Parts: sequence; structure tokens; C-alpha cells
Amino acid sequence: MKKAGGILIALAAIGAVPIAGFVFLLLMMSAIAGGGSGANCFPGGEPPKTVDVKNVPEGPIAGWEHEQLVNAAHIVIAAKAMNLDGRAQVIGVMTAMGESSLISIDYGDWETGGVRNPDGTPTSSIGLFQQQTWWGSVEDRMSPQKSANLFFQALVKVDGWATLQPTIAAHRVQGNTNPYHYQQFFDDATEIVSTLTGLPLTTEPGAETCQVGTGGDYPTPNGDPPGPWGGFDNGRIPTNLLGNVPWDGRHTLRADALEALVEMDRQFVTDFGYHLPINDGYRDYDQQVQAKEEYGNEAATPGTSNHGWALAIDIGDQQHWRISYSHPIYDWLKRNAPSYGWVHPQWAEPGDPGGPDEAWHWEFWGKAN
Repeated sequence: MKKAGGILIALAAIGAVPIAGFVFLLLMMSAIAGGGSGANCFPGGEPPKTVDVKNVPEGPIAGWEHEQLVNAAHIVIAAKAMNLDGRAQVIGVMTAMGESSLISIDYGDWETGGVRNPDGTPTSSIGLFQQQTWWGSVEDRMSPQKSANLFFQALVKVDGWATLQPTIAAHRVQGNTNPYHYQQFFDDATEIVSTLTGLPLTTEPGAETCQVGTGGDYPTPNGDPPGPWGGFDNGRIPTNLLGNVPWDGRHTLRADALEALVEMDRQFVTDFGYHLPINDGYRDYDQQVQAKEEYGNEAATPGTSNHGWALAIDIGDQQHWRISYSHPIYDWLKRNAPSYGWVHPQWAEPGDPGGPDEAWHWEFWGKAN
């Protein structure tokens, strides 16, 4: 996105393409977690400075120009009026960055992309937060501070918003097609809010005060790769020891893998609004032979596939096409699946010489005791 000069508007419904490998910003409890203005971030209780739109720096700050910084100030002021802390202020600013590039525009994704609501009506999104008609009047939605107030009223109703990842908290309000769309704006929003308020906000790990997030890589697995179990041969697992994926009905897995998948799917549904699309699960020996004939080198030698242990799945998009490494579902799985015992094996990672690139293939490794 270009932040100065000719601004390219990043609308939620059309600009939500993630970049695999974005830093995972896991929201941490900190000194500013419980509401208030964030004054407790200062040793000795020194209060933050008053934010006044008339005194906003000319810019740029983090590459964002004066008009955008003024709108960010309006968002901060709206949050402070509701006694919301620096964490909420950052979420508000990053959301407006992702929706409108911090410009209160009088058009939205219907005008730019012909996007319709689920009932077929044209979307009516306008303003900093691209809010539709049910959010309020045109005047309120086009007012930076009033539209921010509407956003924060919705944010505080999100269960556990203060302990969610910032991008997920924003997504729960906005309903973006990609829950991680807003994450790319987190660092910039933190710098802007910190500069405007004087709060020493930080995304660095180990900070004792004012920590609004922390960096880190994708979580790593701590269980064991799939292998023989129950004394059965690969692809020869009795069907009575397997269970059907409840929302799918076609594919089966071992009981513990299925239980973990169901638990993971609950979170996936919360974030995406539909069930995790499953393209394959357990493959008996004959199905592995068929897969080898159909997919060639992409399929394991019959009798060696982890699908044959009922401990592997293939994931699709909502239309059940194979997902790619740039797909939001792959990014979501990389961030969330290991905590449920599901792993993207190293050989399936992009460019790994050990095997074909398969963004869609995931295995149940469980968790170490």
C-alpha cells in the first residue's frame, strides 16, 4: 500500500490477501490490559499527553501523512472518551488502516468491486471503518470520531477482545474475509498511537510496561509424527476404529485426531464463518493405489502414506479447491493448528527438497505429555 501521495485504498473485502510469514503478534496481558487511559504505563504515574487534532504532527509517522494522522488522532480520542487503553487505540487505528488507509472515503467495496451482501443487496460501506447502513447515519459513518465510537462500541462487546490477537479482535468486529488482514498494520498503528499519546507502547517481548503485543514465529509442534498404531498395517485400519468428520460425512480419522480437528474447527468457524473444508482423510490401501495412479509423484507409495494411518488430512478452500501458501486458510492453520496437535510437515513446506510443496496437507502429531 502507498501511504503518501496517491493512496491506494485497501478495502476489507477486496484487499485481504495475506503474506505468509507475517510476524505472529500474540496479544499479551500487560500493564494496560484492563482499561483506563494507560497512565499506569509511566513510572511514577506520569499521565499521557492530551491528544488534540489541532496539534497533530505534519508527519510522516511510520510513512503515514498528516491527514491520515489527524484521523488516527480522532480514533484515539474516541477510545479515550470510552476509557479504553492504548491496546484498544492501536486496534482501532490498525483497523482503519486496513479498511480505508485512514482516509474517510465516501465509497466502498460496492463501488470499487461490485461486492454484495449475503442477501444480494449492494454493500453500503463508507468512512474510515467502511461501515454499512446498519452502523448509523451517513453523517456518523463519515465522521472520523463518531465512526470510531461506533467501532469501539462493537469492539468492547467482543468476548475476550483484550486477550485476542489484535487482528482477530478487529476481525470479530469487521468480519473480514481474511482474519489476518489487519495484522500488517499493527506495527505502524503502534508507532502512531505511541507518538500521538506519549505512551511508550512496544511490541517487543520482555517489556515490563505498555506491551501491546509480542513478536514470534509460527508455533512449532511438540508431538510425534504419524506412525503405526494398534498393530495394524498402513491402510488396513478397521473402520469401527475411525470416526466421521461431523460437518463432512465423507472422510474419517482416528478418534484422537478427529477430536482435535473438531476442537480446531470450532475456532475456525468463529474466525471464518464456515467449517474447515476437508478434501481427504483416511485412505485405505486401495485408495492409496488409486491416488498414486492419479497424482503420480505427489502421492506416497501405497502402504506408506500418513493418510493410511488415519492421521492426515488435505484442506481445501470453501469451494474445495486446493489451498496455496498464500491462502488465508493456510496462514490461519500455520498460526493455530499446532496448538491443536495438527502440523504442516517440513517436507510439505514451500521449496523443501524433501518432498512436493503441499500447502493443503496436514498431519496429526498430537502433543507431548
